Amino acid sequence: MIARYRALFSVPGFSRLLVSSVLGRLPAGMFSLAILLFVHAHTGSFLSAGVAVGAFTLSSALTGPALGALVDRVGQTRVLLPSACCQAALLTALVLVAHAGAPTTAIFALSALSGACQPPVAGCIRALWPHVAGEGEQLETIYALDATTQEVIWTLGPLLVGSSVAFVSPYAGVLACAAITLCGTLFFASSKLSSGWQAPPARERTRGGALASHGLRALLGTVALAGVVIGAIEVGLPALASEDSARWASGPLLALFSMGSMAGGLLYSARSWRLAIAPRYSALLLAMAVAVAPLAAVHSLAGAFLLSAVAGLGLAPMMSAQFSLVGALAAASATTEAFTWHRAATIAGMAAGSSLGGSLVDTHGASAAFALGCTGVTLAWLLAEAWRGRIDPGPVVEAAAL
Repeated sequence: MIARYRALFSVPGFSRLLVSSVLGRLPAGMFSLAILLFVHAHTGSFLSAGVAVGAFTLSSALTGPALGALVDRVGQTRVLLPSACCQAALLTALVLVAHAGAPTTAIFALSALSGACQPPVAGCIRALWPHVAGEGEQLETIYALDATTQEVIWTLGPLLVGSSVAFVSPYAGVLACAAITLCGTLFFASSKLSSGWQAPPARERTRGGALASHGLRALLGTVALAGVVIGAIEVGLPALASEDSARWASGPLLALFSMGSMAGGLLYSARSWRLAIAPRYSALLLAMAVAVAPLAAVHSLAGAFLLSAVAGLGLAPMMSAQFSLVGALAAASATTEAFTWHRAATIAGMAAGSSLGGSLVDTHGASAAFALGCTGVTLAWLLAEAWRGRIDPGPVVEAAAL
């Protein structure tokens, strides 16, 4: 594993690209909590705060594929920088409008507009990885590293928001998102690999964009179902802590889940896989269901600490396999758009998992949320098995996985 990572970091520009992509994506782990705390502080209503967060998240998921398609047409820099500037300006306006006593409808509108302008850094970086590593085992390692670094984003982001709110004010979390969005995106877009990336010629573009690929459409169905388990766990672990009268444990439990994912990603990238990517993805979905299942039976906090880390072991490998399949199934002229569709499908699944999981927690307890997560990822496995012929990218990628 060390030798593989040493080879990656020896590639010119790789370190800059990785660090800048993490910084550019860091606000993704901050937005929900920052907007939630800020809007609640100004309205006194968690309902209003939840609507604002939902408006931001939904608009981000809806416009992401359009921005990704635009990147595939005009290049990364010409999309990333204007969208980052717009989002930073809108987040600043959100703070100013709320302080001026504007009605909640204005807050909702600005939240939605801010989400709609989110720079597609995640799609851009994943479109660049094949240009950095080429095809083969090294690309698989990069995708695994990408999935692992996502957990850093989701762990560090809330900590930054919490610190800003605790030491300054709720508005500081939103302004920190604006500043990091602007600086991180500029840092990423100004790298040689990003700024030098050329959009494919018009004659090479596929009619219908990324969704013209039957295999990608089938894969996205499994991605949405697999996303349910993430949303369900993010609701279930805090609910489990609350049931044990230990709300303080919510953060550590979620952190352990992320740490388990990071460990799983490192282990996944530490070996060579002879199993082709399509059946490997199916196996990883099933493994994720098996890893989460014990949480449905746990009733003690001590057991929850151990099992939350175990439940996370399959997450980064599952996401890594999804990245590999998206990159292989998408047309070369629509790679960025394909990865933004992957993000949209994941968000849709997470939203379904968190909302349905929350309802089940109210009626049946935390174990029902974990059961929902297992059901979602199991259905994803069944769908991947049923559609393996559609999501199998063929012998080129299979050879690359040897």
